[in-house]
Amino acid sequence: MQLKSSTDYAIRIVCYLATHNGMISTSELSKQLYIATTYIPKIAKKLKDANIIVACEGVKGGYTLAKRAEDISLKEIISCMEETMAINRCLERDGFCSRNAVNHCRVHKVLLDVQNTYNNKLENIKVSDLIRPGKDEYFGRFYVVLKVNLKKNSYECVYSHNQDVYDQSEIIDSYDEFIKNYVNRFVFESDQEKIESFLLLNELKKVDSCIEEDLPYRRLNKDSYIWMEAKKYVDTDNHKAIITLHNNKIFQNTIVSMEQELRNKEKVMLKQYWDMVTLLVAVLNHNNVVDKEYHDDISFYTQQMYLQLQKDYPKYGITDEDIEIVTHLAPIHDIGKVRVPIEILNKPGKLTKEEMDIVKQHPLVGAEMTQRFPKGLTTEKLNQYSYEICRHHHERYDGTGYPDGLKGEDIPLSAQVVGLVDAYDALLSVRPYKKKLEHDQAVQMILNGECGKFSDELLHCFKKVSSQNNWIKRSEREAV
Repeated sequence: MQLKSSTDYAIRIVCYLATHNGMISTSELSKQLYIATTYIPKIAKKLKDANIIVACEGVKGGYTLAKRAEDISLKEIISCMEETMAINRCLERDGFCSRNAVNHCRVHKVLLDVQNTYNNKLENIKVSDLIRPGKDEYFGRFYVVLKVNLKKNSYECVYSHNQDVYDQSEIIDSYDEFIKNYVNRFVFESDQEKIESFLLLNELKKVDSCIEEDLPYRRLNKDSYIWMEAKKYVDTDNHKAIITLHNNKIFQNTIVSMEQELRNKEKVMLKQYWDMVTLLVAVLNHNNVVDKEYHDDISFYTQQMYLQLQKDYPKYGITDEDIEIVTHLAPIHDIGKVRVPIEILNKPGKLTKEEMDIVKQHPLVGAEMTQRFPKGLTTEKLNQYSYEICRHHHERYDGTGYPDGLKGEDIPLSAQVVGLVDAYDALLSVRPYKKKLEHDQAVQMILNGECGKFSDELLHCFKKVSSQNNWIKRSEREAV
């Protein structure tokens, strides 16, 4: 399974709260974790419903953890954010199997084992491990080996690093009592229950024939803990089991270090990406391709259109992340015009066919420029949207646009929206070859198809948002 970006944000939020005392505001989380402010309340609600965080309203409100970092597992956070934790459809609750063979399908059994291991690993990585990673090394010499006779319910301590463990095995006759005593003395409180259920006699006897299983846990070490591994080898056919409790190299902390390094690289890459976008907008302003306030207007109109589409047409599956990305990228749709001669852009009269052919190359030039933007996992969606917006914002729904003559839903939604708001904004703006129009006249021209054909869904939303006060005020500000 692949975790959604909102799940990654949830993990970051919980880890940040774990390292800070008191209420943390939405604005601080957004600033420190590079998460859009619109995402945080929605993510926080799911974390709150799962009793992972507490939310308080008011001026001094914000978020804090509902329990200790040591008691919050990675699995707990992920499971409240994802629709399913199953790596395969047949492992979900309804047990769907395309061959109706769940009970004897070898694939199902193998995947089920992988799923259990996966869940177990996530369950045993706590938030406290993520925020206080130790060194990637072995800690001390802790080792216990037990031999259990399942038929006689007896046991023997074959080896122990600690003489006291030997002594306890001589005093305590019952295997279960020995395990409970050992767990109570040496195992971290939050892990005690799972270790008992993993090692107690009844659990060992449930095995069908033979198994080999392991379970990571934390051993008390003064005021801290170290990672250990409980391993059991069970042979019920011969009524024998071997139990080992031994050092476990802390791979989790190595993973955490790598994760932190990757996140730092992701932050740098994201910053480089948006720095590039900002620079391109500045170049457009400098070359008088657009007005200085133009990118704010285009972003505003794009955001309003997307919010209305999200509300009225769920079929598009528009997410808050989509809205945020397209809103910020909309101003760069004309970056290809930086290669159009300035005398053509500022020509007061009608362009010749040759000059128009040059202008019509700007979507291709802009799309080619976006392919030089920083690329990585974190910028994959940004790269996709920037390319689509630059290349296709002059396409029209009936196929009469350029440069590719795309038709209908073959035109990416982001390009459809930016194309519409760009046409509207152009009508409101002064150009060397035209005067500005009033808001009502510009709206009517768009609805009448005088600027090219747009989809009925887009026109429906445009008609709604363009009649709202905040939109009209923005258009009047432009016209000043």
